[in-house]
Amino acid sequence: MRWRLVDQGHGEGAARLLETDGNRALVESSQPFPTGATLIGIELETGVEYRVKVRHGRREDERWFRIEGRFLSLTKEQREAVLAAVAPQS
Repeated sequence: MRWRLVDQGHGEGAARLLETDGNRALVESSQPFPTGATLIGIELETGVEYRVKVRHGRREDERWFRIEGRFLSLTKEQREAVLAAVAPQS
């Protein structure tokens, strides 16, 4: 699942959901986010907004940051979508 990051004073960016259990989220982001911040991403395909409350973030390489957190206020449909996005393909 790929997202466009909402401009929160640092410009727009890109992110993708790497792992989730439907509550916790591991995201790869082109922007850093401090602990306690809220990452806001708009899914590229559907335009649906997802919010992740950041627990921890670290630089992965020159371009990407790995962000750990938890989803805020997911609907049932959103939870199903994020779980389907990371489900193993058979």
